[in-house]
Amino acid sequence: MMLIELPAILNIPQKLLPFIERFNDYRFFLAEGGRGSAKSQSICRWLLYIAEKKKVRIVCGRETQNTIDESVYRVLADLIQEYNLNFKVLSNRIIHNQTGSEIQFKGFREQGKANIKGMEGVDILFIDEAEAITKQTLDVIIPTIRKPNSKIMFAMNRFVRNDPVYDFCLARDNCLMIHIDYFENPYCPQELKD
Repeated sequence: MMLIELPAILNIPQKLLPFIERFNDYRFFLAEGGRGSAKSQSICRWLLYIAEKKKVRIVCGRETQNTIDESVYRVLADLIQEYNLNFKVLSNRIIHNQTGSEIQFKGFREQGKANIKGMEGVDILFIDEAEAITKQTLDVIIPTIRKPNSKIMFAMNRFVRNDPVYDFCLARDNCLMIHIDYFENPYCPQELKD
C-alpha cells in the first residue's frame, strides 16, 4: 500500500480517509457513531480543503438552528484561524478570498421548506446532527440538491433504530457509510475519554 502524505488540515482519523479517497465515487456520505469520533471535525476539514482548491458553494445545515453558533460555523472558523487559511469569516457566512468559494449555514425547520427549495446550485450540502433530521425535511432536501456531481454529507450520533437519514443511506449503493467511535479517533482528547 502506498502512503500519501496529506496536508495538516486533513489530519483526520484513518477510518474516515475513504471520504477523501473515494469522494468522486459516491453522491452521499454518512459518518455515524458516538461523540468524540471526529465526524464533524473531519468533514469540516475536508470542506475547507475543497473550498481552497476550487470554487464551490457549500451549505452546512441542521434541522434546528436558532443562531449561527448552533452550527459548525465555530468549528470552521477555528480551523481557518488555526491553519491560517485564506478565508474571510463573516457573521453569517464564510468566503474564500481567492477561489470565491462560499459556505452558508441553514436551519431547515426555522427557514422553512420554501427556503430549502431555494438552495439551487449547491455543490456540497453537509448536514450535521443528522439524527435530528425528519423524514419530511429529508424528502425536501434530497431532490433540492441536484446540481451535477453535487454531494450530500451527513454526520450523526444515531439514537433510534428507524432513523430517517440512516435508513435512507443504508438503502443506497451510491452512499459511503462509515461507523466510527471515539477510540478510533487518535485526536480524541483525554478529557473526553475519561
